[in-house]
Amino acid sequence: MAEADAAIVDSDWSAQMRASVNALDPVVALLALVHLTGDRTLLATHGPAFDGVPRSGGSSFSAKAAQAPKEPDAAIVADIRARLIAVMESEPTAVITTPDRALFKQMAEFCIDAPISPDGLGMGREAAGFVVGEGGIEATKVPPDDFEVLIVGAGMMGIVAAVRLKQAGFRYKIIERNTGVGGTWFNNTYPNVAVDTPSVEYSISFAQNSSWSKYYPRGGEYREYLDGVARKYRIFDEIDFETEFTGCRWDADALQWVVTTRRGGEEVTYRARAVVMALGFLTRPSFPDVEGLDRFKGPVLHGGYWDDSVDLSGKKIVVVGTGASSAQISTGLADRASHLTVIQRQPNYMMPDPRVMQNVDPNELWALENIPYVTQWSRLQWFSSMMTRTTTPAMIDPEFRAKTGGVSPTNEAARQLSISYMESKLAARPDLIEKVRPDFPFFAKRPILDCGYYDTLLRDDVDLVQGELKNCEEDAIVLSDGTRIECDALVLATGYTLEYFSDFDIAGRDGVVLQDLWNPIPHAYKGMEVPGFPNFFITAGPNSALASSHTVLAEQQVHYVVKCLKRMVEDDLATMEVTQQACDAFNDMLQERMENTIWIQSGSAHGYYRHHTGKIVLAFPGPNVEYWKMLRRPEMSDYAVEPNAG
Repeated sequence: MAEADAAIVDSDWSAQMRASVNALDPVVALLALVHLTGDRTLLATHGPAFDGVPRSGGSSFSAKAAQAPKEPDAAIVADIRARLIAVMESEPTAVITTPDRALFKQMAEFCIDAPISPDGLGMGREAAGFVVGEGGIEATKVPPDDFEVLIVGAGMMGIVAAVRLKQAGFRYKIIERNTGVGGTWFNNTYPNVAVDTPSVEYSISFAQNSSWSKYYPRGGEYREYLDGVARKYRIFDEIDFETEFTGCRWDADALQWVVTTRRGGEEVTYRARAVVMALGFLTRPSFPDVEGLDRFKGPVLHGGYWDDSVDLSGKKIVVVGTGASSAQISTGLADRASHLTVIQRQPNYMMPDPRVMQNVDPNELWALENIPYVTQWSRLQWFSSMMTRTTTPAMIDPEFRAKTGGVSPTNEAARQLSISYMESKLAARPDLIEKVRPDFPFFAKRPILDCGYYDTLLRDDVDLVQGELKNCEEDAIVLSDGTRIECDALVLATGYTLEYFSDFDIAGRDGVVLQDLWNPIPHAYKGMEVPGFPNFFITAGPNSALASSHTVLAEQQVHYVVKCLKRMVEDDLATMEVTQQACDAFNDMLQERMENTIWIQSGSAHGYYRHHTGKIVLAFPGPNVEYWKMLRRPEMSDYAVEPNAG
């Protein structure tokens, strides 16, 4: 490159760097400056200027407490930016890479402007990617060659499990029914499919992506991200694709699991010391019980089984359902259809975020990609509520309920935000406001991030109809009240069936079948283990869903799996099996606490949280940091163990 050309490139880089620093959140800029200079005193000299200044980030599904408008001292902000620009121009190397606990506490509490408990700090250090697996078991032994772990599923859970097991020295194999990785994000290809968690948060702590194109990534981009993680950590060689898990049984003589699969029409068998079920909890699409569905002559599509080859252009389309997938599908189909009708059984709370459809700002993207530690601290801001909550939005505050009839101050603030947003967006259509206003507490069903759904409902060529699908004719659908709606295509956005492993034949000790044990109610110890099923780990199992992103759950549960397997190696154990007493005690605690949630006391709310028996079998009734603490290490008094022979 000629000297003049190099000067132009340097000039362009410098101009872009300055623009990005000047647009960067000064809180994050100061934290990056501490890393790059090693000057811890900056927190004391510059930090107080931000006291009471609202921070970025936080849950997409919560309202921030009202704060008096306040701006930081402009001179302090200018000094931070000038210092960071000067450091960046010198091609810096970080002086502080991993903050010690004391410094991290200072930096994290400044980052979110809130005190954080010791457990919250431990979780935050992991979530931000500064450390791996806070707490647990220090390994002194290498796993033996014959200790192989079988992972079922190559979605996000399976990928996280494979990487962590590989790093811990375990041999593993993944079986995956699809032709590629991604799980949910491989299967779901419906129009406008997207993640409803901010991209900076919905990534894996050890594989953070600084280059998301959108604040909320589309499904295809997220699948590509997972594919990239799998390639980066070289786990593709250990994945058997187009291999469908059908069941497994415990071989008490060999102390192994015998796993049966189907590949190319033939049965293929595997053996493993331990099994990790990484299939998630919403894998089986739910189809409504509708008469005459086979009589309908147009295409019938389900959000979970989308056929991209079907052309819906110019058709009269009916979308059944108004959950998260319906909101995305309806918004995505409105421009294609000649007319769109959405059938609503029950409304949902919608939450606003103006960035939900936006590309990441170019200056912000440059900062994330080029300024060290901007990604980590921006990510931590989004985890603020998870680190600090001592309850969840679903927990009832008895004093608040007695005074107001509401759920809790936090819940009510979020409800008011949702209602105010609805009323402002639909102000010109009072009829729509009446239809979409929920009559149950906020968070009794999972709220939905508005991806343009309200704007879609306001279109002249879109109708929202209250009712329930009853039967189909050749060219129409009929609702339970007799309303007949002509259509050319039918889209079932009716979600998934919450039936854990109902399609599989899984048998533990003495031939006990898991589905029999889980009849009528699925239950597990810490949402992960079942008595009679040694060395068998369930991710995203009963009552383990958290009020946070699925990536958080994945990493916390995989941490626990690895710690259990390390304990087996350290203590020379053939099996670890949770006791019935420990499992019962855990589930008794869950059900007792569940009684004080709106999931139980939510009246008319339908939702996938609830099993068909009426029991809540999906959600964990506590804050994220509590579940994180539960999964630091196995309590061996809760287990029955068998030593290896000899």
